[in-house]
Amino acid sequence: MHPSLLIFLLLVVSTLTLALMLLLWIPFVCRFELKRDPDGDPVQRIEVRWLFISRVIDGFAATGREDRRAEKAEEKMDVMRIFELFRTLHRPVTALAQRVVQRIDFRELSCRATFGLDDPAETGMLSGFLYAAFAPLTRSPAVSVRLHPVFHEPAFAYRVRGSLSVTVGRMIIPVIRFLRDRAVRGVIVRRVRGSLSSSGGVPGRGTRKCLPGSC
Repeated sequence: MHPSLLIFLLLVVSTLTLALMLLLWIPFVCRFELKRDPDGDPVQRIEVRWLFISRVIDGFAATGREDRRAEKAEEKMDVMRIFELFRTLHRPVTALAQRVVQRIDFRELSCRATFGLDDPAETGMLSGFLYAAFAPLTRSPAVSVRLHPVFHEPAFAYRVRGSLSVTVGRMIIPVIRFLRDRAVRGVIVRRVRGSLSSSGGVPGRGTRKCLPGSC
């Protein structure tokens, strides 16, 4: 191999290695505010900084005002999805939250959530799951979490404000352990199969193929 080509390849490899090390171990600083209230406009503002790079995402400014009836239906579906996921993934999600909290530097976190399902019993179950999932967070003095279950009517509103720093490298092992859980893999497989079936990507499911001359 020509010496100049070898030097070039070494420079490329060393540059990529350095970039990967910086990405894994230089912390991301994130400030965010998320709000959804039936009586007001939603807020979705996230600011992420890494080294000298800064990015601000304002989801509400990008989407504009939404139809109120469609928004309420979406809120109800969001609550139901959360309930179903927590009912299925209660144990792995709680374990993931405990491992992740130990690796995040919370400078400030304030969470207020109001929720309610059609069935008061299901609301109570969802409340228990959420309290268990948020328990690791509440051990930090910089974190304040308040959950308000509503048992007499469906409801969904929240406001989350905070600032934190996190490194990607410290999240790799908790995420891998979470994805290796059997229940998590089952949910992912069902979601992928459902997406393929709805898009017609899985032959023989949801549609019937006809042989030439038989239809």
